[in-house]
Amino acid sequence: MNTFRLTRILIAVAIILISTASCSSTKVLSSWSLSTPPAGIMDKVLVVGIMQDMQQKDNIEQAMADALAGVGVNVSTVTGIFGPKGFRGLSEDQITGKLRGSNFSSVMIVSLIDKEQASKYVPGLRYYAPCIIGYSRYFRRYLVVYDQMYTPGYYATNTNYVLEADIYTVNDGDELVYSAQTKSYDPASAKSLAGSFSGAIVEELKIKGIIR
Repeated sequence: MNTFRLTRILIAVAIILISTASCSSTKVLSSWSLSTPPAGIMDKVLVVGIMQDMQQKDNIEQAMADALAGVGVNVSTVTGIFGPKGFRGLSEDQITGKLRGSNFSSVMIVSLIDKEQASKYVPGLRYYAPCIIGYSRYFRRYLVVYDQMYTPGYYATNTNYVLEADIYTVNDGDELVYSAQTKSYDPASAKSLAGSFSGAIVEELKIKGIIR
C-alpha cells in the first residue's frame, strides 16, 4: 500500500477514535455531614450497594472498598461478608442484628438515584491529509499536496448516573453521619463509573474531616 495513502487512513481513524472517545467524570452535586462525627466512625466500615444491576452493584461496592482501603480504612463489602444476596429478603431488624453482630462501626449505603440518557449531534471534522503526486529527480524528493478531508457527523447517546452515598452509625442509634449525591457523566464502562464515583466520595470524606 502507498505510504501516503496509509498515512491518510491512519489519520482518519485516529480522528474518529478521538471524536468518539468517552470521557468519564464525577462531580459532587451536594453533601452534608455532622459537624462533629462520632469518634471511630470509620474504624470498620461495611459498604452496601443498592441497585437492580448486580454487576453494577458489585463494581460499586468493590471500587468503594478499594478506595477506602487505600486511605487506611478497615472496610468490607456486604457481598464479601454476607454473600451475593447480601441483605435481600431480610427485615430491617434482621439487618440491624447482622450488622451489630459483626462489630461494624458504620455502614455506607450507595444507591442509584437516577439514570439519564440524552442524544446529541456531534458535527463532522475537517482535516488535511498528505497526498503524493510525483517524484522530482532534481530535488530528490516526493512532491506532496494536502487534500482536505471530512469525517461525517453522527448522533451520540450519553448516559449520566446520579448516585448517593450515605453513612450511618451501627451501634449508636443508626445515626446519619454523612450524605452526598454525585453525578457521573457518560462513563465508558461500569468499572469506570465505579472508580470515578468512589474517588470523588473519598475526596469528599477527606474534605469533611470524616477521613483523616
